[in-house]
Amino acid sequence: MSETRLEVQQSQKLSQSLQTAIHLLSLDLEGLSDYLLKTIQENPALEYVPPQKTAQDYAMQVKTRYSSSRGDYTATADLAAAPETAMADLEQQLRLSGLDASTARTAEIMLHTLSPRGYLTQSLEEFASDAGVSPDTARRALEAVQALEPAGIGARTVEECLELQLRERADADPLCYDLIRVHLLDIGRGNIRQIARETGATLARVQQCVETIRSLTPAPCSLRQETVQYIMPEFSVEADAAGQLSILFHNDYYPTFRADENFRRLASSLTGEEQTYARQMLSSASQLIRAVEMRQTTMEKLARVIVREQQAFFLGQYSLVPLRIDTVARELDVHESTVYRAIQNKYLHCARGTYPLSHFFQKEVAGGESTASVKEMIREICRENGKLSDRAIAEELEKRGVSISRRTVAKYRAQMEIDSSFKR
Repeated sequence: MSETRLEVQQSQKLSQSLQTAIHLLSLDLEGLSDYLLKTIQENPALEYVPPQKTAQDYAMQVKTRYSSSRGDYTATADLAAAPETAMADLEQQLRLSGLDASTARTAEIMLHTLSPRGYLTQSLEEFASDAGVSPDTARRALEAVQALEPAGIGARTVEECLELQLRERADADPLCYDLIRVHLLDIGRGNIRQIARETGATLARVQQCVETIRSLTPAPCSLRQETVQYIMPEFSVEADAAGQLSILFHNDYYPTFRADENFRRLASSLTGEEQTYARQMLSSASQLIRAVEMRQTTMEKLARVIVREQQAFFLGQYSLVPLRIDTVARELDVHESTVYRAIQNKYLHCARGTYPLSHFFQKEVAGGESTASVKEMIREICRENGKLSDRAIAEELEKRGVSISRRTVAKYRAQMEIDSSFKR
């Protein structure tokens, strides 16, 4: 006869908001931007707040200076035989459009500020100011870009993108435009009968318009292959004349959001399944807002530790002191994996350049020096006497209080791409 036993076990599970916060912490600024944009599109309880600056701002400034140095735009320039990328094809279409020089030059600049999905993420006023052109020139440039193929390029919103594609269909029902502007969310939910009641149109007509709209695409073109990927640091470290260090986070470079008060008021008036759905969206929005705040708080704490421990480096000395992930994790009262996620694929900028956060976590070797400091010692020794062998370098390091093996010297030397004594 089999024996039946009853056991009680305890297991710890992460809440949904904490899981989201951990996921966001592992993302760099570009990944965070993409995640937030997707979430905002899926959750009507969130209101989109566009970034004040983008990684493409720098590219546009470079492009503006480059275009100015070339002089007037030549509309009759030789055409490429076969554009190899989406961006090259768009540029070729511009050259064929017969625009005046000012509009053509501005439209070309605008092309290079579009997001990888082909959207213009700046307002026309901001673009005109950054490009140094009048609002009227910026408007004409936008019209020129939106006239390019495929339809939808240069749109500022999903609704505008769909409308641009709809204009290419001469037989499109005018009701389609109203559905895009007012009922796009209802279309996504499949509330066809509700749309028919609110518009007064027949169910068959609404169904036909919905099928037309669903045949359109919110991403008519991918410019990702042509888009230059820029390293966007999480924060910068600056030193004043007195040697005081300050930390500046680049939060202006990615979009954010806030709770949509209009949706909250609407949710309070709903009933039944619609109210249940609205409450779910509001709860999800609150969780995401808390997750973003937790990510920012963790990054701020981590930044302060790095700057405090590696202060000498930021003030101009080369040496990096040993710094371990587990030590920082204990100070921040988080798991080691949390610190590991926080430093992966993220960068900081200082007067000495742009560095990955992982660069500041150095192992300690014999003698209390960090790996980076020992490597710099090896570089200095090789610079002073290029004929020293790895064993001789190890002996010289021993005199400086650093005890490592010949093999370790050879490994560090190879990592720094310094030739052996035979080749030096």
